[in-house]
Amino acid sequence: MNLMTAKARQLATSRLARYGYLVCLSVSLSGCGMLFGDDGVFRNRENDYLKADSLPPLVLPANANKEALGELYPIPPISAADFGYDATASDYEVPRPLPLSANMLQDNVKIQRVGESQWILVNAAPGELWPRIRNFLNANNLNTTRADLKLGIIETSWLQFKTDLNSQDKYRLQIDQGIQPETSEIHITHVSVPGATKPTQDPEWPTKSVNPEREKWLLDELAASLASDETEGGTSLLAQGIGSTVSAKAALGMYKNEPVMTLKLDKVRTMATIAYAAKRDGFQLYESDASTGLFYVFYQNPEDAKPGWFKRFFHIGLNPKPATTPYSLDKIAANMLQGDAFETAPFSTRDDEKKLKDAPGYVFVVTGKSEDYLVRVRDPYGKRLKPREARELITKLRKNLI
Repeated sequence: MNLMTAKARQLATSRLARYGYLVCLSVSLSGCGMLFGDDGVFRNRENDYLKADSLPPLVLPANANKEALGELYPIPPISAADFGYDATASDYEVPRPLPLSANMLQDNVKIQRVGESQWILVNAAPGELWPRIRNFLNANNLNTTRADLKLGIIETSWLQFKTDLNSQDKYRLQIDQGIQPETSEIHITHVSVPGATKPTQDPEWPTKSVNPEREKWLLDELAASLASDETEGGTSLLAQGIGSTVSAKAALGMYKNEPVMTLKLDKVRTMATIAYAAKRDGFQLYESDASTGLFYVFYQNPEDAKPGWFKRFFHIGLNPKPATTPYSLDKIAANMLQGDAFETAPFSTRDDEKKLKDAPGYVFVVTGKSEDYLVRVRDPYGKRLKPREARELITKLRKNLI
């Protein structure tokens, strides 16, 4: 009898323990819900911003000074064409993201010269560059009389060189967005007046420096300073808006259902930078004519041009010969579609061409005027390429521009 009573007690105790465990588990789970659930004290708030309301912009009284009020992070207007998209196109594919410039892997600071123009190219955004330039001017006792963040302009006060007391000199530094993403350009203009003249605070700036040698002096000194210490000065949030109100110097888009590139550069630089880009990253320039805006090129993907392991083992094809063409640019230009026929050209059918049969390569065609050029890529007969092929070639050319 006692044995049965002991077993009954053990069974009752076991059941009571199981019930207690279940009660504790349910309480703990409900407690987690109270603490970490959707309505808990420590709920996940990562999507709360989706519930935020848009506030109307701040409106100041009509007589208040509005110059100090501005966007810290201005967003430039964009359109579908900025992404190379054309809603009316019948054959459209999603374009790849714009690759980083091949120049980004080279020197961070260098001086570029094209014709009579020269500037400093820096692989940094204007927001990083602005305080470093201000530090350079302050360190060299070059006082500034104007600093316009919106336009990216810094003007020095009038100064005299110890080696020339017969003149007074003034500099203007223009910081622009570069052609490539996250790059900047610094253009310097120099003006001079006789030492006996009382100069005006706001002179009429020429398109070119009065004294190229003195422009080169400041250009070299500034470039050396920027290259010596790339971390000095931090980043200016206000200067991030430099160039945001101006169209990009080089942009990809669509024109009449055809991938194109627009260039906001002068003629000399436009032709020089395309000629430079058409010799790199798989491109080979057969011949070019800046007066007609034609660049006859050959292209082969650099990865496809590399010999396989068998050829490398036997040292075959390690120094391939340049591609050749049986046709000169004059012959290509004389046979190409012109005028309205060029604008409304059909798609390329190389195998069906009777004249200049089997002409290799491509032709980059530059049309437009200074600060507003349009670059298209066609086959050697002036006919359009398939959108995907044209977009890839235009994109590869764009990333090598300087």
